[in-house]
Amino acid sequence: MEKDRLHILSKIERVEVSPFLFTRIHVKVREQVIDRLSTGKSVVYLAGIAMIIAVNVLVLRSMSASDKKTDLVSELNLAPSNQLYP
Repeated sequence: MEKDRLHILSKIERVEVSPFLFTRIHVKVREQVIDRLSTGKSVVYLAGIAMIIAVNVLVLRSMSASDKKTDLVSELNLAPSNQLYP
């Protein structure tokens, strides 16, 4: 049964290719516009990211300076004793 299927493939004829097909494909590939970031856009994006990071650092520093340090036990209102029954 598999030999019958493979035998069908031998009936396929070779396709004639136009003589300048490769040249046309090569030209089309070269003509494709590569979408690159311009220098101005990349500077603006980099400056924006730097500003976001700077604001985050300033916010984190101000939060850590103004907040009192609390531990987990007092934050969750847990009793520090290990007594199970009152």
